Amino acid sequence: MRVALISPYSHGPMRGNIITVSRITRFLGQAGVATVTLAVDACSFSGMKRHLAEFKPDLIHGFHAHYCGITTRRLAEQMQIPYVMTMTGSDLNDPLLRCHPDTVSAIEGAQAIVCFHSSDADRLTAFFPNLCGDVAVVPQGVEPLPIVGGNSFGIRHDSFILLLPAALRPVKRVEFPVISLSQLAKSDQLLQLVIAGGIIDNDYAASIRNMLSDKPFVTWLGEVPHERMGSLYERADLVLNCSLSESMPNSLMEAMALGRPVLAANIPGNRSLVEDGKTGWLYDGEEDFERLVLQIRENETVRRDMGQRAKEYIKTTFSPQMEATRYLSLYRSLLAPSMQP
Repeated sequence: MRVALISPYSHGPMRGNIITVSRITRFLGQAGVATVTLAVDACSFSGMKRHLAEFKPDLIHGFHAHYCGITTRRLAEQMQIPYVMTMTGSDLNDPLLRCHPDTVSAIEGAQAIVCFHSSDADRLTAFFPNLCGDVAVVPQGVEPLPIVGGNSFGIRHDSFILLLPAALRPVKRVEFPVISLSQLAKSDQLLQLVIAGGIIDNDYAASIRNMLSDKPFVTWLGEVPHERMGSLYERADLVLNCSLSESMPNSLMEAMALGRPVLAANIPGNRSLVEDGKTGWLYDGEEDFERLVLQIRENETVRRDMGQRAKEYIKTTFSPQMEATRYLSLYRSLLAPSMQP
């Protein structure tokens, strides 16, 4: 089987889409699928046509219905082959992107639409009740990141580290922990918030950097290479997700896979990974966030036990091999019987 994957991004600040497409490509290859990955930020439509004319895919798989959906549909129609569209987050959660004509066209023309969890699938069918293609749920997979010694990241060894892995853009709500932790930091000199992520929205980044000018308890590391993130997670005492919306955040999965306890906003995408009090903690609002940080800060045993439960849950539930197997099964169901092994 030959599958072309269309990704919205190939470079720039690390995003979930880049991690997701890279992982799926690798594990599809291990399952015996021939793949080629083309990114809309690096290859023109005509360039993609040339690549695919040579590669001759049986199926095209696009990731993010807004940013690469219409490109995926046009390529598939011109080659007269089916295409799959995976909803990766903002294409479903952001009304402006979801309702854009290109997004609607990509979703309505797909032979199959994939969501990471059932709550996203339910929302998709509510927003688009007349879908022609099948709606499938394929949870993301995750691999434990390597831990490389010698990375201090400029962090004091005795600090209590709250890590927010998030690129600077409004949906990540980076300002929330900065504001919420300000009072706690005045009475706890060892409490430190570390933000790891590059700049996606320049205006928003400027406002965040201005906010941090008088917040000595906050360190912004900027973009941290993905291969070093395992070491940064390992240094964290608690990993945060404060987003306004998510689908199935890679950052939480990566942290949990390494046994780090997580505290996340109580939103659907985070609830797909975090069962409150069992595999992590969910908060509702600033007061709840502050209460939980204090509670978690005081008990190292609770943090360690929660992290171990999270690690086991991720290991048994979100295998990248199973993710690839599910996609392979979906591909086979869409292809003509004569092409199935």
